[in-house]
Amino acid sequence: MSDAANALGALGSDLAFSVSFGIARELLDAANESGVSEDELVAVVIALSVVFAALPKSVRLLREELREHGWLGFSKANKDDGNSGVLDFLSVLVDIAKRISVSISVQLLASNVRARQTLRAVRVVSLLSISVFFLFLEATSSVGVKPRRT
Repeated sequence: MSDAANALGALGSDLAFSVSFGIARELLDAANESGVSEDELVAVVIALSVVFAALPKSVRLLREELREHGWLGFSKANKDDGNSGVLDFLSVLVDIAKRISVSISVQLLASNVRARQTLRAVRVVSLLSISVFFLFLEATSSVGVKPRRT
């Protein structure tokens, strides 16, 4: 990747993290006001993250199935239906939503640990465990995926 692409990628990660911190704080405040427990909120946000992670592949499979059967205006002969720009844009939006929802999940879990654990040492170990868990998930998410050739 070029230096500009790396810089923009890093900026995107920083923005997703800082935005997710604010969103997590607002979600926690809203949950407290409405009587929803933090555990329920964490479960909902993690479930949303899973949905966002599965959405791109599901849409791609649906599009291939529609094209194979020639339904909804997708033709069998023409592989490029002219929608790639819109679909690419939607893919980017889903990727952003996925990154922010995972980051919100981490923020909510960290907040939950800070609120529930009374001993500082237990909080530190728990927070480190959360970090290691999510970094492990991120590192192993690309195992078995063929690298793209540029």
